[in-house]
Order: sequence, then structure tokens, then C-alpha cells
Amino acid sequence: MDLFVARAFDGLGNGVIYAFLALALVCVYRASKHLNFAQGEMAMFCAFLAYSLTRIGIPVIGAIAITAVFGFLAGAALERTLIRPLGGTDHYSYLLVTIGLFLALNSLAGTIWLARRGGDALPFPDVVPSGPDDYVSVFGERLRYQPLLTMIILGVVVGLVYVLFRFTKLGLAMRTAASNPESARLLGIRVNRINSLGWAMGAAVGGLLGPLVAPSTTLTTAMMFPFIIYAVAAATLGGTDSPGGAVLAGLLIGVIENLIASYLSFVGSDLKQAVALVLLLVVLMVRPSGLFGSKRVERA
Repeated sequence: MDLFVARAFDGLGNGVIYAFLALALVCVYRASKHLNFAQGEMAMFCAFLAYSLTRIGIPVIGAIAITAVFGFLAGAALERTLIRPLGGTDHYSYLLVTIGLFLALNSLAGTIWLARRGGDALPFPDVVPSGPDDYVSVFGERLRYQPLLTMIILGVVVGLVYVLFRFTKLGLAMRTAASNPESARLLGIRVNRINSLGWAMGAAVGGLLGPLVAPSTTLTTAMMFPFIIYAVAAATLGGTDSPGGAVLAGLLIGVIENLIASYLSFVGSDLKQAVALVLLLVVLMVRPSGLFGSKRVERA
């Protein structure tokens, strides 16, 4: 039982990151009905920006707040300049643009911050104490402050997103624009602004996540790439229109993959990604819209 709890906590540490990034993907999808495959690189770029802010004397908490605001504004600007001109519903165009944005941000961050250091990783300051004695004991196991802080912030963000979508006129407008853009325009809803807000929210969530992940991964241009694969799986598994479902799926994937890798020796660390993909495949065969996604009904 002690081993089970320890492995579950280890998986929860990764699951929180998957869940955070999946939430950002869902924010964009609910607004535009497309996945932003550059979401991880946007979070990575914000982490590098936070690093620069800490180097000029800004406290790390203040740097994270600034990068979240920067992410919000940058997400809206990217939607206006790169996504909105595409128009229509051509999924391939969106796919190519987001992949291009992925490559551009990756190269830009490497050129600005890593080129002079020969590509060496940068150390990011700890957000919370991370010494040997800095932990909370839960069921006799150690839960470090860093993943605990990320869990708390994730819970707050999920709560705010839920309140926005469920109890505000803006959230109602976002749901209407996502489900039927044409009808939303007839009702006077500015769909383009709704799409921009979705991108801004997703980028702001990434602006929070990047600096929170950086202390444990160190700053490299590839720091978020392993997580985006799991985040896409979590968003699809939980439901691309369900923020809570995507978060829950991210946590479950983190815990389940770590438990299976620990107890099944032939899986190990090399096949951990396959666990998430198999789980995703099994669920989608039964429920194509995801565990908590809304079923689409089309009239012929």
C-alpha cells in the first residue's frame, strides 16, 4: 500500500501538468472548435520570459503574474493576426498554422535565450521551498510543495473557468458562439471577439503553467513537448468542450500511467505514452465525444 500511494503521488505530479495544459487546450477549443498544437510552446516561451524578469530583480511570483498577463495579450494578438484571417472551418489550415507557430516559438526562444549558452538549459528559481524537509505528509507519503502549489492554482483556475462559463453572460455568449456561430451572430454576439478571448484565456493559463513547471524540468525549448502529447490525449479523453472533464482526465492519465509503469515491468518508462494512447482509444470506441464531452447532434 505504501508503494501504491507513493507511485500514485508521483503520477499525480505529472497529471497536474497534463491537466493544466489540457485546460488551456479546451479554452481555445470551446471558442474556435480547433486545437492549438502550439499551446505547449506558448507556455514554454512564457517560462523563458519569466526567467528574464527574475534576472532583473522581479520576484518570481510577480514574474509569473506578469507572464500570465503577457500570455493573455499575446494569445489575443495571435488569434487576430494568424487565426482569424483563415476564416471558415478548414481544419488543415488551422493545423498547419499552429504547427508553424510551434516551430516559430521554439526557434525564437532558442535564439533569444539559449544560443549564447550553446543550447545549455537554464536554471529557473524555485517558486516555493524545495529542500529535503519541504513537503506535506499525506497518508504517510511526501507530497512536495511544488506539485501541491500547482494543484492549488489549477483548482482556482478551474473554479474561475467554471463560474465564467456557467454563471456569466460572457460565458453564455461563449457557449452559444461555440455551438452555433451563425445563430450567435444573428443574436448580436461578436463571434470574432469570443474566439480571441478563448485564445487569450488559453495563453494565460499557459503563462501560469510554464514558470510553475520550469523549476523541476529546467528551461529548455523542449521542456513542454512531452506534456503536450498527454494534454491532447487528456483533452480528447475528458471532452474537448469540458474544462472539468479535461482536468480530471489529465489527473487520471498521470496516475494510471505511473501505476502501470511501476507494476508492469515490460511497460517501464519507455512505453508510458502508449498507456495514455491505449486508454484514449478504448474510451473513444465507447464514447467518441469523450467521458464528459457533449454529444453533437446534426440534422440532415
